Amino acid sequence: MLSTRHTRLHDLVVSNNPHDVLACSPSACAGLPVAVRSIPACGFSEHDHHPTACIYVAHTGTGHRRYQRGLHTLDLRTAPRMIEVYEAGLHFDRAEWAGEAGRCIEILFPDAQVQALTGGELQSLPLRTAHEVFDDRVSSLALQLAEEVLAGAPSGPLYARGLSLALLAVLHAHHAGPAPARLAAGQVLAPDQRRRIIDFVAATFGDKLTLDRLAGELRLSPFHFARLFKATFGVTPHDYVQRVRLDAAVRALQCHEDRSIAEIADRCGFSSQSHLTTQMRRHLGTTPRTLRRLHG
Repeated sequence: MLSTRHTRLHDLVVSNNPHDVLACSPSACAGLPVAVRSIPACGFSEHDHHPTACIYVAHTGTGHRRYQRGLHTLDLRTAPRMIEVYEAGLHFDRAEWAGEAGRCIEILFPDAQVQALTGGELQSLPLRTAHEVFDDRVSSLALQLAEEVLAGAPSGPLYARGLSLALLAVLHAHHAGPAPARLAAGQVLAPDQRRRIIDFVAATFGDKLTLDRLAGELRLSPFHFARLFKATFGVTPHDYVQRVRLDAAVRALQCHEDRSIAEIADRCGFSSQSHLTTQMRRHLGTTPRTLRRLHG
């Protein structure tokens, strides 16, 4: 049964139907279509066609799979964090599953979304079909992306799109055709670009910032901007913005006792008071209420 409400991966009930979509998020949220599908305990599917390049990352479930293409049969395992990488147009005549039911993350890479995310630097993602892949970078990014979009992107579009871009880069470099051109050694943002982006974030951190908006300030594609930003500052754009927002929230909590925590969270760009509390606990080891009480 399709879930359209905000949820968590662990809360999705698996089924024995390999065609069941347990939850999904359109590309508008993260730049790529993301879905959660069932891994059946015992089931089969015929004429399984994949017109678009895609990956499947097992979240739960163990067992065996058998894929048939013409006279060729593949006997495969299923295990958590195992990845299937499929080229566009891949077709199986029949697929069978046996084992413990589970769920997997499906991420599609349509050409239009790949072009939009990378500002045209990549026209497509020519994945090479591979089975039983273990790549911690890919599985971690895919699972983080799924958790984020299923929860309604509480960390904002900058984080979700950043995960999508990072996933694209890793897949293109290690699981596709020729890798994108690497940054030359020492290639970073120019001093005037660094100053412009620092000033821009300082002036707009309370807004709903996106990767497109940050890259547009320097007239760069989001794909190229994200790589240059990480090479320059040592952190992703999302992590940098979150640090600025946390610093601003701490100052506001200490200096504006007349403002509620919810108001401060909103002014500093957090999606809610609970989002601010989660981020402060994770990065500073305290909460807004505790910080305000200790300062007072």
